[in-house]
Amino acid sequence: MNVTTAALVLAWICLVLLVLAMAGLLRQIRELQADVAGLSPRGRRPVVGRQVSALAGNTRTVLLVLSPGCPFCQVAYRMIAEAAEAHPEIRFEALAFRAAGWDTSPAVPLRVDEQLFADLDVPWAPALLAVDPSGIVVSARPVGSVDALTEQLRDLLDGAEPLPGV
Repeated sequence: MNVTTAALVLAWICLVLLVLAMAGLLRQIRELQADVAGLSPRGRRPVVGRQVSALAGNTRTVLLVLSPGCPFCQVAYRMIAEAAEAHPEIRFEALAFRAAGWDTSPAVPLRVDEQLFADLDVPWAPALLAVDPSGIVVSARPVGSVDALTEQLRDLLDGAEPLPGV
């Protein structure tokens, strides 16, 4: 056997081994995906339509849900505070499950309430919720950027029907 033939045989053996390794990895990924699909958060249900008596009041409420580890939450809070100062007819609040040393504004009270946070079970932070006067969540949307928050606030404050979200 000459060198060229040996190199060709070795290359084919390596190729077969790589294909088998890839097949094994794909099988493991499929098994993990099946396991993860079986794991769903307990009690997770849609946020929109929930009755939250703690948020009931005389007027509609815009609730910003914050998380202490969220890097964008302080920016979102400042934007909500500006909107609250411009629209005193709407109640604005922020909610977190624990305090994180945010700069706060008197226009947007920060409610630290672990139980309410757990009851709402919002899957994203920050999130913007619209709550009607009876305490029913009518809109819940994640806030991922300044542009998204600006658009959501414009929809809520212009009196347009908010997108229901999740």
